[in-house]
Amino acid sequence: MSKEKLSQIISRDLLNMIESGKFPPGSKLPTEMELAAHFGVSRIPIREALSVLRAAGVINSRQGGGSFVEERIGSPILNNLRIENDDAEWIKYLFEMRKILEPEAAYYAALRRTPEQLERMRQALQWLEVELADDSKIGMEPDMEFHRSIFLATHNPVMIQAMENLSSLYERSLKITLQSNLGLKKKRKAVYKEHQDILLAIEMEEPELAKIQCAIHLKNAEKKLSLFF
Repeated sequence: MSKEKLSQIISRDLLNMIESGKFPPGSKLPTEMELAAHFGVSRIPIREALSVLRAAGVINSRQGGGSFVEERIGSPILNNLRIENDDAEWIKYLFEMRKILEPEAAYYAALRRTPEQLERMRQALQWLEVELADDSKIGMEPDMEFHRSIFLATHNPVMIQAMENLSSLYERSLKITLQSNLGLKKKRKAVYKEHQDILLAIEMEEPELAKIQCAIHLKNAEKKLSLFF
């Protein structure tokens, strides 16, 4: 069994413990060494599992050391971290495609975008900022609009069509990753900042930087979904 696979099993087991109330909101998790002893593994997969839960907004690290369950984590958020097996498989494949397409789309958008297309990206980002400030909204529609505007700015009809063909899967994966941030202001701010960094690189006409910023954004989004794969 690979370390990656082991860490995924451990992260799901820890999530179940949190959901069952064994580790209630605000409580401190056992140390890495204690968890390693509990699961009968080295500290490496424990560290990876905690990283997954941290990225999903389930736990946080505090000054002085240790991992704590988020104060506002509750059954609605935990329920949103559930996903049907069929969906999980398809969304996993989608992320493989996104990692191929989106950084390249950001690259070409930085080279080819028009002032009008840049303004459309700005408006989508402003819309996202407004929705993320509202705890009752997840920001899926402006997030979709932002990514769609990047593809349109590539002026590549094949890329644009690929994005449209994948739109329903995009929406499902976005819904999962964004819902996991409900009630978590730091996570929502981080999502906004990642989009802002992509836009800034495109605005500055820095294709390599746009590509990197997009890859960082996808890596962070994928960490949340790694609970299921």
